[in-house]
Amino acid sequence: MKAGSFTTLLVLLIVMLGVLTWYGGDFFSPDPDRDPGSREEADPPPRKRIERQNEPVDSMVSNQRPALDELDSFSTLREELILQSLSESKVLKDLTLGFSSVRQMERFRDEADRNGIRILGEITGLATLRVRITDLARASEFMDEWKDEVSAHYNYRISQPELPREEVVEGEKEFGGQAPDWLGAPADRENWGRGIKVAVIDSGIDPSHPALKGAEVAEFSLVKGSPTSSGHGTAVASIIVGNSENQKGIAPAASILSVRVLNKDGEGDSFTVARGIVEAVDRGADVINMSLGGESSSSVLEQAVRYAQSNGVTVVAAVGNEGQEGVAYPARYDGVVGVTSLDANGRASGFANYGKGVDVGAPGVGVHTAWADEETVSFSGTSTASAFVAGVLAAELSKNPGIPREQTVDLLYEYANESGKPGFDQYTGHGALNVARIENRFDPYLADAAIVGYYFDPLDFGKAEVPFLVSVQNQGTLWLKNVELEVDYMGLSRKFVISNLNPGEVKSEQLLLNGGKGKEGVRIQSRLSVQGREDLNPENNERASTITLPSD
Repeated sequence: MKAGSFTTLLVLLIVMLGVLTWYGGDFFSPDPDRDPGSREEADPPPRKRIERQNEPVDSMVSNQRPALDELDSFSTLREELILQSLSESKVLKDLTLGFSSVRQMERFRDEADRNGIRILGEITGLATLRVRITDLARASEFMDEWKDEVSAHYNYRISQPELPREEVVEGEKEFGGQAPDWLGAPADRENWGRGIKVAVIDSGIDPSHPALKGAEVAEFSLVKGSPTSSGHGTAVASIIVGNSENQKGIAPAASILSVRVLNKDGEGDSFTVARGIVEAVDRGADVINMSLGGESSSSVLEQAVRYAQSNGVTVVAAVGNEGQEGVAYPARYDGVVGVTSLDANGRASGFANYGKGVDVGAPGVGVHTAWADEETVSFSGTSTASAFVAGVLAAELSKNPGIPREQTVDLLYEYANESGKPGFDQYTGHGALNVARIENRFDPYLADAAIVGYYFDPLDFGKAEVPFLVSVQNQGTLWLKNVELEVDYMGLSRKFVISNLNPGEVKSEQLLLNGGKGKEGVRIQSRLSVQGREDLNPENNERASTITLPSD
């Protein structure tokens, strides 16, 4: 080592000693399940029961420091470790190392300890190690020798989605116990999911909960200790395989593989989640549900997702609850079904993240689910929505075992209901999950026209006359010749005839709303009728909403 570099290292080590004193020595802690930057709070407050409404139950750490995932030069390793420690970053104080082969990984592993590197874990299927630096000088010199053989990456925080803001949830219509009916799932679905294994990668499950009575649940944990509360994972499982009178899941005959990757605070890391994905695949999972996420892309997490996809496993994940542009990882990865939350009016939830990676929407507001300690709660968040999609995928895979997995996902997209802006959009992707349309796709004689919503382009806010769209969709299987639409608002009544509406097609009529009155709130009522045909679902032929435009 050059003299100048050695002097610099001494200075950095002095700084590091100060950092270690600040962190109480936890930087070198051998326990990968303890994050020195995590909260020291007691367990989260107890969740409200059904009788108390608008219960947000998710939690996601969202203050990660943006950083380049791959360390492009080992010469900067010392500086990077110091920087991460001095900042209040949610990047963990350890690294993941990717190798070109398992043999290389094993050779590095065998030499690591005597070169100032502690091995915290490994994923053989991905040729990846999780490491912590115990001797900065020796480790830096040793890793410089490996710079052409290994890629180093940060290990990022991952957690359950953040609590939806109560004021946002209060403005949305809850599902209660009616979410399966809203999706169009039949009451007789006892055999849905048979022969399909769904991995719930989460905080653990309470298999003794009455809602899971009779369900086939296998468990294993990648986190030390017992969870203080397995409520979040239990809620997700009850949506998929609930088997009680009041908690009937979408695919009650499926089996659950519970993979615990999150600690008592609902927090984990990208390496452990990646390891959970690989374990789930190797243990025979058909569908993986991850009602969790993080803000930063992780090389090892993306590799694990690719491992699942290459083995024919469908991956479903929540987009996150911060209400901001930027979908959480792993939902943002290509091929992962990124799920957003809808309320019972079919509208995208204000707390849900949006942007690239949103693929479909499902019930996510005030859904009655199981919780820990035999509780039943009103569960809100994209965690809920993700579980519904995983359950429907399990049901469809069990009923159509010969269909390629990717085609099953396409079914969900093709038969989704329009929601919000016509066409694919960043808020609901392909639209709102609809089980009935998937089930009825082979019946060619179903007439079902629906009013699917009002859409205002935010770019038009502030104009004297604000244009908006009233959209109608053919949600049946029969071509519709004439559909009559009537819209009442601001004392006006407008009538339209929509012709030649093909199955699945959406057509819109544009109207104008007085901007001044819109800021005070305007009631819009719409009705439609199908001429010469009996409509399968007359309840979706009417829509009434009070629209309030944003003030300047």
